[in-house]
Amino acid sequence: MNLKDQYILGRIKNGDIGVFEKLFHRFYPGMCSYAEKLVGKDTVAEEIVQDVFYNIWKNREIFRINASLKGYLYRAVFNNSMMHLRKLKRERMADESVTLESPATDPDPVQKIVGDEMNAIIFNTLENLPERTSLIFRLNRFDGFRYKEIAEQLSISVKTVEANMGKALKALKNSLDKYNQNV
Repeated sequence: MNLKDQYILGRIKNGDIGVFEKLFHRFYPGMCSYAEKLVGKDTVAEEIVQDVFYNIWKNREIFRINASLKGYLYRAVFNNSMMHLRKLKRERMADESVTLESPATDPDPVQKIVGDEMNAIIFNTLENLPERTSLIFRLNRFDGFRYKEIAEQLSISVKTVEANMGKALKALKNSLDKYNQNV
């Protein structure tokens, strides 16, 4: 990373909103154009780029990059665009599987009740976890992101993602064990 990039990042880490805004205005149009080529929609592209800048500002105190600032920004746009496209693909596949299901095959009422109770336990447990731990679990288990993708998205290490997943899984196991003891 060159000295200019180091200076900019240092000022942003110290909360200099003016330097951050200059960085935003300097790269925003090009990043939006790049994201639009990847995702095909200008409104989605703008959201992706805004998320990149939001995460930089939100995590500015712990934010670190080893490459060029411009390279990092465009790589973040690429990663976020790919995550968006994977999410759309999963949603389409889920919609297709719902339409393929036969309405004549109603689930067993007991299974439905147990399933609803389990879902309630899972969501209650996730609500009681620290916000970041819950977010990491949801990104991994509900949205299908890999640990590395989550780490890049949240600007944290893969080890931090692993530790938070361990906490979430332990909490869920404890909650489900309590439920099974009461059944």
